Amino acid sequence: MTSLAPPASTHPLAREALVASGLAAAVAAALAWLGPPGSDVAAHVYQAALYQKHGFELWNNFWYEGRYSFVTYSLLYYPAAALLGIRLLAVASIATAALAFTVVAAREWGPASRWSNRSFAVVWAGVVLSGAFPFALGAALALLALWSLQSRARVRFALLTALCFAASPVAFILLVVLLAAVALARAPKRDDLVLPAVTVSAIGVVELVLWRVFPGGGRFPFSIEELAAACAFCLLGMALTWRVPAARVLRWIYVVYLPVLIAAFLVPSSLGENIARLRFAAVPLAILTLSLRRWRPFPLAAVAFVLALSWNVAPLAASYAKGASDPAADARYWTPAVAFLQTNLDPSYRVEVVDTAGHWAAAYLPAAGIPITRGWFRQEDFPRNSVLYDDELGPRSYVGWLRRMAVRYVVLPDAPLDYSAKGEARLLAGGRSGLRPVFRSAHITVYAVPSPRELVTGPGAAHVLRFDHTRLTFSVGRRGRYRIATSWSPYWRVSRGCIERGSDGMTVLDAPRAGTVTMRFMLGAAPALATLAGRPVRSCAT
Repeated sequence: MTSLAPPASTHPLAREALVASGLAAAVAAALAWLGPPGSDVAAHVYQAALYQKHGFELWNNFWYEGRYSFVTYSLLYYPAAALLGIRLLAVASIATAALAFTVVAAREWGPASRWSNRSFAVVWAGVVLSGAFPFALGAALALLALWSLQSRARVRFALLTALCFAASPVAFILLVVLLAAVALARAPKRDDLVLPAVTVSAIGVVELVLWRVFPGGGRFPFSIEELAAACAFCLLGMALTWRVPAARVLRWIYVVYLPVLIAAFLVPSSLGENIARLRFAAVPLAILTLSLRRWRPFPLAAVAFVLALSWNVAPLAASYAKGASDPAADARYWTPAVAFLQTNLDPSYRVEVVDTAGHWAAAYLPAAGIPITRGWFRQEDFPRNSVLYDDELGPRSYVGWLRRMAVRYVVLPDAPLDYSAKGEARLLAGGRSGLRPVFRSAHITVYAVPSPRELVTGPGAAHVLRFDHTRLTFSVGRRGRYRIATSWSPYWRVSRGCIERGSDGMTVLDAPRAGTVTMRFMLGAAPALATLAGRPVRSCAT
């Protein structure tokens, strides 16, 4: 990308960029401190606190059946959030993005980008309502990387691109889309392509290695309706930029983004619908597209703008409505249930919480030392917890799932529920689940699972003695093969016997004799290399 603005416009550009940044900061701060918490804030509250207390522990037993932390989501965001605070970091990320967007757009399109820049400052601040703060940080770094590329500051570009990836792999993918569009639109010289290509390729290799070494196996849903809306945005953008010379880069953005969307829909992965997050900038992109063609013909331009506005604002408005009506965001809402569970829950079991719209149980219960079968990451639900998404969820399949997950108690709140929890709530409230209520408070009912199955089961009696984020200590009554209802990782180390992956993705122990066994999560070069090569790992005590 090259600057189209003459040197004399430097001061007006700086003034425009500062105005946009200040406007974005003001709107974002108002939403962060005066508005309801965003949809994803519960996860950030818990994981930032987890980082502050334990540092970079890369495994967490208290969400789902155990999962990798930080390394598969964001390496940069949680240390930064622990340092600055979640709200301040969100406002700083959004203000920085508005500053960089204004500079990049004004250098590329000049005065035609003015209203696009100002609209970006307003609508991008709405990301606060979604709570997608790692993505907001990654997007700010991506825009700074584009600014550096415009300025031919190649080393700075490479550094910012790497930081973008460390903050948010989704933001990095969208940055790659933009870089590909610029390359196709500009056909730059080979020398200008080398560093961006090498940087992106190197980071892509790192991502592939991390994906292999820390396998998750989950997938994020991507509905056909969301795909249709995103594709319509691209197709409309392509049509409106056709034969508009000044919009050549924009046209290629729409062209490149379209197959990326389709690929994310067709290939199940943890990316899924997250690829559609360019929608948070749909309004400024639409305004820029229409400004470059001087809003002609106006009826078509007006329809296109309304459609972009709807696609941009609809999820933010939904997030605002959910957050404003969610009493579960208050820690006091969960206090009675936490007190009951801390008194009655044996360490051999987990707790299932019927998920609320804001997922606040994923913050407050694990923080109180209570392991739960679900968490915040939607992609972790598939395929293991997909039974909860079944419209025909029945008592037999539900209780069977609870037993497989070693659940002793189920918590049913009266707060607005996540869409995946409504069938589960109907089953419990209707009395058809076979679970009996054992505790009630003003807002919460706790049910006991009949004949629950413990975390460790096998040929002899087994009992968990200690259960924390990265360690599990238990006793076994005799030699034999035991199922441990904790997700398998090649980095588990055992004090006695041998462990390996079970057929259901859980951990299996071959115990040579009765006694106490400790399982610890410990990184190691040998299991990492074996996992990278696709070889099965069996870990034995030394």
